[in-house]
Amino acid sequence: MSRWNCLVASLIAAASGGWPAAAPSAEPPPPGPPWQRELAAAQKTALEKGTPIFVYFTKKVCPHCAPLEKNTLPSPALEPAYDRLAWLYVNRNFDGSPLDRTAERIELRFGVSSYPKLLLVHPETLEVIRPVGRTPQAILAGVDRAPVRVAEPKAAAERLQKAEERAAKLVKSPTVAAAKKGLDDEDVVVRYQALQVLAARDPRAVVARAGELLRVPHDPFRYEVCEVLEKAGDRTAAAALEALARKPEGSLNPNVLRVRAVQALSRCGGETSVPVVASFATTGDANNGLTGAAVDALGAIAARAPRAKAAVKAALVESYPPPGGSGADRARREELARRVHRQLVALTGKAVPFPAVYDEPGRAKLMKGW
Repeated sequence: MSRWNCLVASLIAAASGGWPAAAPSAEPPPPGPPWQRELAAAQKTALEKGTPIFVYFTKKVCPHCAPLEKNTLPSPALEPAYDRLAWLYVNRNFDGSPLDRTAERIELRFGVSSYPKLLLVHPETLEVIRPVGRTPQAILAGVDRAPVRVAEPKAAAERLQKAEERAAKLVKSPTVAAAKKGLDDEDVVVRYQALQVLAARDPRAVVARAGELLRVPHDPFRYEVCEVLEKAGDRTAAAALEALARKPEGSLNPNVLRVRAVQALSRCGGETSVPVVASFATTGDANNGLTGAAVDALGAIAARAPRAKAAVKAALVESYPPPGGSGADRARREELARRVHRQLVALTGKAVPFPAVYDEPGRAKLMKGW
């Protein structure tokens, strides 16, 4: 089942009264804290106690999650926080099961797109108070710095239920008019659902509001906006994309968000975009996908904007990464150098030969050759 269909099924089920009791997952929660699986249930507990919700996001195969689940989360050092939090375990199996679709819906609400992620959430507003570190001490310190005051617990629970009902209604009747209205909804899941509809049926409506939509502090939402802009290739969005690439405020995954913005600039950017994109291309960091994406975006900008060619050429020459390292690292550096080289050949039409061995003398000769 696709992500879209999973989300549709999840929203409809939530709005119709929630899922029936789910079968135990193949990935049970770590021992220790009193975990819950449903956001509404965790919210209820937190509202009653007047505590934050601690949300642990993980997935079926997650090497970086293993130390947390073996050492941190089961640690007796966390026992003093058991009654100071509501504990929500969100595990993605990617199997399309009801439990997985529930996890996906929670993941979407909080804008999570990488794992593991540990968040403290306000139970009334459902806003992220702060991410927390991966040790018992960091979690406890985060709780100490996150006092919660609950004013209207019943209204908060009703607000979540009504939001999921509105999202489900939009799923059942995804008209452009309803989606345009939903794009201004107070609830981010409804807004995301509306954005999905407009991306498919009226992308110009998204382009027209690109500046404000790219400021929504929610990564999957902004990923979707960037994808729409990349397909549209609308130059009017360049300034907003440049601002996002410079400073992805409110992002839980700023590197990936920058990659999406740079890819959109490959179609929307012009001469003014070159310094922003070049700042990522010239890092020489062959282990970061952002570097390669920026190199390719520079080439695409130069192909569309003749006045950008000189600045792009200079930036690409500086983007040859320092050689060195060993094994896989050395190979990645050379592959990045070849990627830069291909863009320079396409830009200039020159046939500067790539050295048989990519070392420091070879790099210097390449840079001089352009």
